[in-house]
Amino acid sequence: MKRKILFTIASLFIGGVAFAQPQRVTLVETFTSSTCPPCAPGNIALEQLLSQSVNTDKYVSLKYQMSWPGSGDPYFTDEGDVRRNFYSINSVPRTEIDGNFDDNPSNMVQSDLDIQYAIAPSVDLQAYYQVNEATQTVDVQVDMEALVDLAPGSRLFVAIFEYKTFNNVGSNGETEFEHVMKKMMPSSTGTVISPMTTGESVHYDFTHVFQGSYFLPADANDPIDHAIEHSIEEFSDLGIVVWYQKMSGHDVYQAAYGIPGFNPLAVDENEAIIAAKIYPNPAANNAAIAFHTQEAQDVSIDVYSALGQLVHSATLENVKIGRTVYDLNTESLYNGMYTVKISSDQGSLSKRLIVQK
Repeated sequence: MKRKILFTIASLFIGGVAFAQPQRVTLVETFTSSTCPPCAPGNIALEQLLSQSVNTDKYVSLKYQMSWPGSGDPYFTDEGDVRRNFYSINSVPRTEIDGNFDDNPSNMVQSDLDIQYAIAPSVDLQAYYQVNEATQTVDVQVDMEALVDLAPGSRLFVAIFEYKTFNNVGSNGETEFEHVMKKMMPSSTGTVISPMTTGESVHYDFTHVFQGSYFLPADANDPIDHAIEHSIEEFSDLGIVVWYQKMSGHDVYQAAYGIPGFNPLAVDENEAIIAAKIYPNPAANNAAIAFHTQEAQDVSIDVYSALGQLVHSATLENVKIGRTVYDLNTESLYNGMYTVKISSDQGSLSKRLIVQK
């Protein structure tokens, strides 16, 4: 459902005060497969580049698992294939940056990202989302404001992805996969955006209910049928990417990660939401605790034994909005079941951790 609000901005300056231009956020789309030998080093090179501090909060990343070489990745989807054909991708690994850079991710360098960062955004995008694990429902709110007059021919895209997957291991040696695209909302064709004038805003609501139970296809020849099944390993580890893209020429004018929870300006009441995932689980010497927060806040991580004894405690100060990963050293912990409590002033969430050496 869409709500439309019209207003005008006479000038970028009011009373001599200049409004800051929104941060340019670039879209990094990677086409890859767990059966592709060059994809393993390609993904490593990509993640190393994106993790540099100079890139913090300046990009969003999305990966499409492909149906080749060989039998392809079991997490291949028909929607990912649509994106492949959109860019005429005929080799993997392949990365697109804002629909412009087109090459093996191993060949990417910082200047390729910097070129896109320097382009002023045409729109301001904000996205919020909620995941109901019990009903397997993902709700997304997107607000878009035109920063310049927008001609017809562009679309808004929304993708649900899983931060880390493990079950689609193939033949190339990779055991963990980042930002795997799971479903596009409402579909891979996106949402047509009507012409907009500078300062005009639109609001969109999207909902997707994942059907059935988890299913791991044998290979890409039997892709997930979203009408009866899904490939979500953990609903607590889902994220959202949104972007605004011109259909001819492929230029992406702005992108954003979704923020867990709903916009506090759009609802009467709002509670901070914390979703979490622990991996690997069981863990031997180390476990990563990934959690999501809706607002910047202090977060405590407490680990309790099966007897209720506190065996580890840490406080993370001023954790930023979005996803944070805390590395827990489990070398000193005995084999067994533990409870990990992640808490803030706004709420808490507990997860089970198994230590097995």
